[in-house]
Amino acid sequence: MRLYTTLFTLCLVSLFVNTTMGQGFSVSPSRLFFKGNPGETLSQQITFSNTSSVPVSFVSNIQDWNRDTAGNKMYFAKNSMPSSNANWITLSTNTLTVQPGETKLINVSMTVPAGRDEKKGLTNSMLFFTQVKEQAPKKTNNKQVGLTILLEVGVQIYHTPPGLTFGELEFLAFNDLGLIETDKGKKRRFAIQIHNKGEVNKDAYVRYEVTNKATGEELKLTPEAIAMLPDASQWVYLDLPADLNGKFLAVAILDAGSAYDLKVAEKEIIYNP
Repeated sequence: MRLYTTLFTLCLVSLFVNTTMGQGFSVSPSRLFFKGNPGETLSQQITFSNTSSVPVSFVSNIQDWNRDTAGNKMYFAKNSMPSSNANWITLSTNTLTVQPGETKLINVSMTVPAGRDEKKGLTNSMLFFTQVKEQAPKKTNNKQVGLTILLEVGVQIYHTPPGLTFGELEFLAFNDLGLIETDKGKKRRFAIQIHNKGEVNKDAYVRYEVTNKATGEELKLTPEAIAMLPDASQWVYLDLPADLNGKFLAVAILDAGSAYDLKVAEKEIIYNP
C-alpha cells in the first residue's frame, strides 16, 4: 500500500429531512455545534416544518451516543458517557405540535459548566424528537385507512472548546478480504481503515477508482460519506464484482474538504476467478 497527499477542494453539505406519504416533516439543522468557554450559556435554534396534511406532535429526550468501528451509531443512557454534554442542554419546550403547513422554532441552550477543564475535549449528545400521537384514520371510498405514521428525528449536539487540534484523517489499512456472500450475490470485498487524528468531529468522502491495468477500463463506483468523532478509527468496505479477471489498480481517495489534504491509498490486485 502506498500513501501520499495532495490538495483538493470539496464542499460538504449536511441536511436532515424525514418525508412521509410523499409529503413530509423536516428538521433543520441536523447538527448543532456550540463553541464557548466554561461558564457561558450558548443558544441556537432548530426549525420544524410540516408540509404534510396532518398535525404532528413530538416529545423530546436526550441520549449519549458514539460510533462503532463500522461507523454505526450506538446509543447510551443520558450522561453515562465521559464525552456527554446531555446535562448542559435545556430546551424552550420539551413537547411540540406542528400543524399542517406550519413552521415552528425550538430554542436549544447549552450552559458550559464553570471550571470545566477544556483539555477534556469535544463533547456530544443526541437530541431526539419522537412522535407521541397517532394520526386519525382517513376515510377513502367509504373505507377507513389507518394513517399512523411514527417518526423519530435526531439532532446531533456538539460542544467544541477553543484551541482543539484539527488534525488530519489518515489511512491505516487497505485489506483484501476475498470473496464474501452478500444479499446481491458473491463479491470481492476490501476493508479500508481510517483514523481521525484530530480532536474535532470530521466529515469526509471516500471515493474509489479501480482500473484494469491491461485495458485502462475503469469501474464506476459510488463514493461513500463518512463522519468520524475525535481519535476514532473506522472501517469502510469496497465491494467489487466476483468475476473480474486480470490485474487491477485500486485507489481509495479520502477527502475531508478544502481545509485538509487529500489522502490517497493504492493497492494492486490480481483477479483469477
